[in-house]
Amino acid sequence: MTKLRIGSFVFSPALVPSLTFLVVFPVLISLGLWQLDRAEEKREIERQVSVAMSRAPLNINQADFNKLPADVYRPAALQGRFDNERQYLWDNKTSNGKPGYQVLTPFLLDGSNQVVMVNRGWIPILGRRDQFPDIAVDTSPIEILGVIKQPSNAIQLAVSESTQAHVYPHLVQAFEPSVIASELKQPVAPILIELDAADKHGFVRDWQPYYGKIGKHIGYAIQWFLMALIVMFLYIKLNLKRLPDGHNT
Repeated sequence: MTKLRIGSFVFSPALVPSLTFLVVFPVLISLGLWQLDRAEEKREIERQVSVAMSRAPLNINQADFNKLPADVYRPAALQGRFDNERQYLWDNKTSNGKPGYQVLTPFLLDGSNQVVMVNRGWIPILGRRDQFPDIAVDTSPIEILGVIKQPSNAIQLAVSESTQAHVYPHLVQAFEPSVIASELKQPVAPILIELDAADKHGFVRDWQPYYGKIGKHIGYAIQWFLMALIVMFLYIKLNLKRLPDGHNT
């Protein structure tokens, strides 16, 4: 057993506590460092989002659909018309704590068969799941502005072959462009446009900016480092003994 005399104290750690400390302490430190790395990753994403939002609007009509996901958070302009007959309601969306839907409307691009789905904003539930507010939209040729988004989905929809899947407005639990393309029988862009808040064709649009929760990761890092400090303190305290008076000289 190793002993280290420090003034009137002797540090004499036992084998099992020492092995435990040598395992737990580095793990806690590594977890804290990992959270700091996560915070830095989120900081870099926030920087990229800021750069994207400051760019000039991308003309979707002239863009390559396959490259659109690289322009997430960039402003966009689209020329064409809304498809009033085949709209979607994205379920389980809230606004100010109230349940409702987000209205996803196909936008047919001028001069092509291509479709871009436009999120026109939030509408409330009317009390019954089979009754919806009026979501009709003007189908005249227009130009709209918005922001490119690519929502991540925890739920992947399967293509439904039932006739119910083609009753509109179609209620969906997730945004899945490939499923919508199969139903519409038209190519659908792999992104979603959040309609500009000033556009008259939308509903409630309290679009939230990207928030990487950097502070949360830093907070977690501090917690791991504090736990490591506590473990070190307890290890030292439990293994540090005061020498009897006769051994102090």
